[in-house]
Amino acid sequence: MLFLAFAIGKEIVRREDVQSEVTRLEQQADNLKKQNIQLAQILKEMTSENFQEKEARKKLDVQKAGETVVLLPQNSDEGERTLVVQNSSVSAAAAQDQSNPEKWWAFFFALPNS
Repeated sequence: MLFLAFAIGKEIVRREDVQSEVTRLEQQADNLKKQNIQLAQILKEMTSENFQEKEARKKLDVQKAGETVVLLPQNSDEGERTLVVQNSSVSAAAAQDQSNPEKWWAFFFALPNS
């Protein structure tokens, strides 16, 4: 009788352990499904054309053809602020037509209006 009670008690403890393990694994599976859904949403957002355009603009300084880019450098020590406006189609075409020494000459000695 004592052996039978011990065997039944041992079986009950084993079933509770198995049930708690099953519950833990089900919770883990639910968490993984939620994470998978979140990752799918992030992937969908990152593959969108709008996101790629924003990242290219921010990280690679890319602009559309004919777009005007305004560059605002940080304040200098004297407190001056400078504003540089560059039209991508005009500046790119002008830069391609000049040789490298001409570009340096224009950089150092060109008039501010040109």
